[in-house]
Amino acid sequence: MRENRTKRLLRQGRAAIGGWVVSEDPTTTEIMADAGFDFVVVDTEHAPQTATGLQAHMMALKDTEATGVVRVLWNDFVRVKQALDVGAEGIVFPWVNTVEQAQAAVASTRYPPRGNRGWGPRRAIRFAADQMDYFRHAEANILVLCQVETQEALDNAEAIAAVDGVDALMVGPADFSINLGVPLDWECDKFLAGVRRVRQAADAAGKAFGVITSGAAYAKRWLAEGARVIIAGADGAFLKMMAQATLGEIRQSIGSRG
Repeated sequence: MRENRTKRLLRQGRAAIGGWVVSEDPTTTEIMADAGFDFVVVDTEHAPQTATGLQAHMMALKDTEATGVVRVLWNDFVRVKQALDVGAEGIVFPWVNTVEQAQAAVASTRYPPRGNRGWGPRRAIRFAADQMDYFRHAEANILVLCQVETQEALDNAEAIAAVDGVDALMVGPADFSINLGVPLDWECDKFLAGVRRVRQAADAAGKAFGVITSGAAYAKRWLAEGARVIIAGADGAFLKMMAQATLGEIRQSIGSRG
């Protein structure tokens, strides 16, 4: 089993920068990895991914250094099992509000007796003959990221961060802001105070703190405030930003000649 590079970066106290994929096309995942992201998250919560398509995304990462991560549709051990079996090296768990839900998330990534994951990692072990290698190292190698998205999760952040096996708390800013009553307002005091409380909870437990952002400005802002897991943006946003910038430059050139 190959080493989880993102987990190593976090253990070393370093930051890990990731990209986000919502496209069904695994070419997008390969491009994101080749761009140099430490990890790539394929979203199945808000994107229409199929099981076969998800496997193709993980296969696209095979010859890259990027860690393959999946945001599962729900904190459900069956969905987690499938994501891990097709090759995911980490899981983003949405809507983790309680200690019990965090414990269930971790358990879904562990084999008995420490968890409830069923055995069947054919793609994850690259169809290797030495299956015990994966069995021995999977627990230490799988990245567990719990999203904080509600007031309840914020109230329980310290306890969630302390759960053994949780590697990082990640703020999902859209749902977090909505549930705090300040929808999509990234600058208001209530939102900022909430995010900083999540960071403090992670710090107190010796875990990493992360934020899903879009673009360099917000990524740099939260890195400066101690984030060590950063989503720098999604495939569609990157495409739109580059397309707009290129088109704007060309139109400006045409206008200056006119």
